[in-house]
Amino acid sequence: MTFTSSLYSALLAVLLFVSCSDSNNKPATRPQSGSWQLVFNLDEVEIPIRLSIQDSVWTIHNSTEEIALDSIQWAGNVFHVNLPLFNTSLDGELVNEKELKGLWTDHSRDSIYQIPFQLQFENDKTPLQKMATEQNVYAVTFSPDIPQDMYKAVGLFNTMGDRVTGTFLTETGDYRYLEGATTGQSMHLACFDGSHLFYFCANVQGDSLTDGKFYSGKHWNEEWNATLDPEAMLHDPDSLTFLKNIDDTFNFKVRATSGDSIEFGTSSFADKVTIVQLFGSWCPNCTDESRFLKQLYSRYQAQGLQIVPVAFERGDNFKVSRKNVQLQFSELGLDYPAYFGGTANKSCASIVFSDLSEIISYPTTLFVDKKGRVRKIHTGFYGPGTGDYYRRHTEMLEMFVQQLLAE
Repeated sequence: MTFTSSLYSALLAVLLFVSCSDSNNKPATRPQSGSWQLVFNLDEVEIPIRLSIQDSVWTIHNSTEEIALDSIQWAGNVFHVNLPLFNTSLDGELVNEKELKGLWTDHSRDSIYQIPFQLQFENDKTPLQKMATEQNVYAVTFSPDIPQDMYKAVGLFNTMGDRVTGTFLTETGDYRYLEGATTGQSMHLACFDGSHLFYFCANVQGDSLTDGKFYSGKHWNEEWNATLDPEAMLHDPDSLTFLKNIDDTFNFKVRATSGDSIEFGTSSFADKVTIVQLFGSWCPNCTDESRFLKQLYSRYQAQGLQIVPVAFERGDNFKVSRKNVQLQFSELGLDYPAYFGGTANKSCASIVFSDLSEIISYPTTLFVDKKGRVRKIHTGFYGPGTGDYYRRHTEMLEMFVQQLLAE
């Protein structure tokens, strides 16, 4: 059976029909509890992701990150899973208790975006050990032979026997929780968080990683290489975007959830410390930052901290964008309203925030003092998958907020 977009529609129709019929007509066969491998099939490569099933809960494992999928809907042998936080789903059928197949669909995109997958039972797989290891740091270059696409990164890799975990830091964020394996001559790393499907592979030659290939879903791939370098570092993320004229009054105009236009200016920031977050509900780095901002808000709201998140969404349908953002805010438990700047194209964000030199990343975060002056513009966000980088990064941001509040 071939899975297509028409099958996706058929799956939903079957689920709707069965949900309105006798609930006792469910087959006894269900996936076996234990360890599974979720394998996404691209034209050039298969991407393996760890998944476990215990009763009715499926859990995706990306290194130490666990993503629970507890909303599985069954209609006979057909299943539908809405992935948390992002507007994506897994749809397919049970072949037998040790095999499933289907499609991952990203509904946040303008055009149909689907990748086929298989779920294979492998209960004898050794669990990933959570042990302390020495971290190896690499200086990384992506797209090294294409000057207009080339960019630098820092690779952080931990080796535990034949297992590898880690991530890549870039000047626009990080590639979150990666895990994979090494033979000593080659290595691969992958993650799937519901929004992004990443796969990295390379040859190991002494202190270098060569002939690397990076796949982001089915829409992007590029080459990369790396050299062991404990001193590898990137530009200061506070220096990449700046005000065109520091003497100008900072203001911007966005839409409220009602659809009405609202302008933020000097009076909006008076006697408050404001964090303006440019984000997208489709962006996992933004979601990592939103969780951190939620913590800051709960600690410092009473002292005058306000958060102004401005969404830039895929597609130009405002009602769809509003639904996606409100659903994510509800799942994250964010207590402040969202605003809307337009589509996810960075040129759109640069028009809305015309006081800034450029927008090169989601998230981009502005820290505004009680007089309405922009005191810091931070590009990207180092999430919890970066370990000590995340801890240092969030500690410094919190200290800066404390400083602004004390002024």
